[in-house]
Amino acid sequence: MSFYPKPTEKTVGAVMSDLNPVRPAPLHPVLDAVEMHMTVPLNRWPKHAIMGTADYKKRQEFLMSDHLKKLPPPGTTDTSAKDMLLSTMFMHKMAQMQRVIQRQGSAASDDPRYIYLYDDMRFKRNIFYWRNFRMNDLPPEIITHIFRIAVWSTSTPDEGTRIRILLTSVCAKWRRLMIEDCTLWSAIWFRDPPPYERSMEWFRRAGGAPLDIRINEHDADWKSKDDDWKYKEDDHRFTTEQMKELMDKLLVKVSQIRMLVLVVDNWPPALVVLNKLQEAAYAGKAINMERLEIHRMGQPLVWLGPGHTPTVLFGGQTRALKYLCLRGVHIDWNATPLSNLSTIDLRKIAMNVAPTLNRFREVLLACPRLQKLSLDGAGPQPSARMPDHIPINLPYLKVLIIGGFSMVYSCYILSQFKAPNVRDLTLMNLTGEDYTTMIAAITARYRELRLLTLYTVNISPTEKGTKAMVRFLYAIPYLSYLRIASMNWHVIEAFNEDPREYGLGKDADADTQSFPQNRQVLCPKLQTLEFQQLSGTKIAEWVARRKELGAPLRRAYVNSPYVNNVTAEEADMIQQVVGLFIAPLGSTTPEERALATCDRYGETI
Repeated sequence: MSFYPKPTEKTVGAVMSDLNPVRPAPLHPVLDAVEMHMTVPLNRWPKHAIMGTADYKKRQEFLMSDHLKKLPPPGTTDTSAKDMLLSTMFMHKMAQMQRVIQRQGSAASDDPRYIYLYDDMRFKRNIFYWRNFRMNDLPPEIITHIFRIAVWSTSTPDEGTRIRILLTSVCAKWRRLMIEDCTLWSAIWFRDPPPYERSMEWFRRAGGAPLDIRINEHDADWKSKDDDWKYKEDDHRFTTEQMKELMDKLLVKVSQIRMLVLVVDNWPPALVVLNKLQEAAYAGKAINMERLEIHRMGQPLVWLGPGHTPTVLFGGQTRALKYLCLRGVHIDWNATPLSNLSTIDLRKIAMNVAPTLNRFREVLLACPRLQKLSLDGAGPQPSARMPDHIPINLPYLKVLIIGGFSMVYSCYILSQFKAPNVRDLTLMNLTGEDYTTMIAAITARYRELRLLTLYTVNISPTEKGTKAMVRFLYAIPYLSYLRIASMNWHVIEAFNEDPREYGLGKDADADTQSFPQNRQVLCPKLQTLEFQQLSGTKIAEWVARRKELGAPLRRAYVNSPYVNNVTAEEADMIQQVVGLFIAPLGSTTPEERALATCDRYGETI
């Protein structure tokens, strides 16, 4: 019998019957559309839209627009009594639904269908409740605070932009309160075309508030014009002159810029930004930037040749800098002071313009509270290890990302530091050779690991490779979240191996008594799986095996771009064992957010 039994259609039908008894004529025209829309996806795959996803927002927009178009014109008919009645009715339905979920236990709480129904009722309650809430009777400072919550609680910059535009369009009072609050306009995403009239208006409204600026001039179709990168890098729609003009306008408030994120395709605009910031510092302007990201999306691992002089970041005014991310661009590493950083993120930087090993180690030593280190195709220039080489201790490092390196260089990088408290480890794009030796080298180094991400990591399908993987997994007993993509299946199967067959756990007989097969299970606390580009049938078999071993998962997520790769039959097989959900690519699931803030005992840290 399933550890987490899947609610049958009868069970779900019974719940729906309880919550949707035969009704008299609807109290409100929207009910018919709401009920019809709610029940359509129940027996279909992809499964239901979950809160926080784009599909869920689309469903909310459908319900809201359908509601509004069927209402009488404002001021003609008083619907407040009916609206309050309907809001109360749905509130009681939600309470009833909660009792049903509590009786069913994990069978319901981890089943997408129950969550879908509950979220739907909550939104329908809010539709009617919102209409009766006397928002404009609140004091102006309370309304402004509510606006701030609405704007800053969005999950993406794009959504934040949309919310601000909507709030200024409701009425004259809301527009006045919105425009008067400069903090609501201080996060600016330059996505409108040059000369950026909308973004520059927001720049003006921000007044003297600290500024968070994103400039995204990446052409998504640019690389596809020639996948071999023979396309001219200087033949691009965003020019040097356009970037110079934009930076001249922005640097009027350079001391207010708290965050700058730049995404471009080729060298010229990226260099303009670095040079302009250096010039501003040399001109005596204060730079208080805390976060800088520059992403050059063009041909990776290239440099401009010996004629280019790298800039000194911020002219040396880096005292406030906490977060540094450079992709495909470099700076004068030796002349730029880098200390007390919380994040170092280097990607796709040519080796001959990367920092030397000595400079890299100096930076790590100067950042004792470093929390995130990401090295993706970018790292220090190799040099002979000194006889007195001592790994640098990074006790506060929580997130470590290693990718795009050879096996030997990966081991070389990982030998430069110790990070015993890493909770989130990503290994990605490690292909072309066998990385078994690297896995063996990091075994027992990350005992506090909670989240493991494996993207295209090549481990030999031999006894030696399996043994190395089993030993690595045995040494991360608190792992609770696994994210995998494009992995050879023998690596995933290692999670279900018996550690005793590899000389492990022979003295842990007491720990095996709680497992059905009287044997230890690797990563016994693993509860969540997120996958893409893997066989749905094999995933179903794998999670079923975990359940047989007495260590069942609670939830599985498939990333949204790959939902169509999972057939309805495969989805049903997975759903027989574990709740299957859709996670937008790049999103953060609730389980992942919880892991970032809790220790091994579930206490907040």
